[in-house]
Amino acid sequence: MVEAMRIADAGHQATAWVNLQTYRREAWPRVFLFLLAQLLKGVHKDHPGADSSITRDFASVDEEVTRLLGAQNVTATEAERLAPRVNLLLRQYLSATDTRLFLFLDDFHYLSRDDQPYLLDILHACVRDADAWLKVAGIRHLTRWFISHPPTGLQTGHDVRILDLDVTLQDPAVAKSFLEDVLRKYGEAVNIGTLGGVFSQGSLDRLVLASGAVPRDYLVLASEAIVRAQSRSHGKLVGIQDVNSAAGDAAQSKIQELEDDLAAHAGTATATLAGLQVIRRFCLDDKKFTYFRVDFKDKETRQPEYAVLEHLLDVRLIHLVNPSVSDERRAGERSEVYMLDLSQFSGQRLKKFIRVLDFVQGSLASKETGRRGSTRIGDTPKKLLSILRRGPTFELELVSPITDDVGSE
Repeated sequence: MVEAMRIADAGHQATAWVNLQTYRREAWPRVFLFLLAQLLKGVHKDHPGADSSITRDFASVDEEVTRLLGAQNVTATEAERLAPRVNLLLRQYLSATDTRLFLFLDDFHYLSRDDQPYLLDILHACVRDADAWLKVAGIRHLTRWFISHPPTGLQTGHDVRILDLDVTLQDPAVAKSFLEDVLRKYGEAVNIGTLGGVFSQGSLDRLVLASGAVPRDYLVLASEAIVRAQSRSHGKLVGIQDVNSAAGDAAQSKIQELEDDLAAHAGTATATLAGLQVIRRFCLDDKKFTYFRVDFKDKETRQPEYAVLEHLLDVRLIHLVNPSVSDERRAGERSEVYMLDLSQFSGQRLKKFIRVLDFVQGSLASKETGRRGSTRIGDTPKKLLSILRRGPTFELELVSPITDDVGSE
């Protein structure tokens, strides 16, 4: 988005950039007013009004925004009344000056998930039929852009186009190629000719899984694994055990950060740690699987419980493998597939007799640790789908006692 804004500015278009993290404690009507103030400033930044009447209209709207922001409370109705005025003003101004407007909203996921569709809805009302574009960036699983009843927000395919920039385990070959290319560039900067001179092939595969395909985690784990390999006597290459060890230490740091956070955010931190234990028991003790499915319907009807999974995803103690897998027995039913972070079932070696996801010949595979001949390779979409479908379904009701306790505090 930064590059897109640079190009727009270079083309003398009107731009406004707002980081929503700043307004995370505000209700959406006030967030809208802050955005509107930035938008009006961005439009006027390098583009004087086409005529005096438009200039007066800008001043009038800006005055109203300032007045509302100075009030103790702002209702949704007061904010919504501004939308038609802003829309008319933008259409007149952008047409008269032959200018295009870009409003960039970064870190959108910091806003309340319940508020997000309403904010997008009113912003859409402001820019509809004008030469104006909304560019919104956020973490997908924390972002809600549309409510169907009544229709509110931006509807995919009609009002908005989703550009997925995440590198995930959904396409492991692409993730592996991309991550190794990034690591290779870093290696070239310090005169390392090939990754094979530092890492074994198995360790490179394990790095993808251990990081959940998150580039930052991948690079950190690669660095830590090198340190561990260097400390081994006669260590020539980074091995799988080095990656396992680095992942374990990284997870301990994440958990320590959560425990340190208890004083400031006791409810969330406690629920997250307790939720991890529930999922660990379900995966490792009850089902003997390190990956699991969450039904879409369960997700929608149990939002507080699902929020616990979202927090675990944020701190990367679980990883999203596939956001939408169809059910082979129930037409129209779909689920998300997650896997436990590698650190939760590996020390120096993988825990035995559990079914895990691994890389084999460049593809995701399912295998039972400690048992030869149990590997199923997902080297075609159909085979991979079959593997993921066999993951046990995690009922969010298992987390309800945790969320009930948090809610009663």
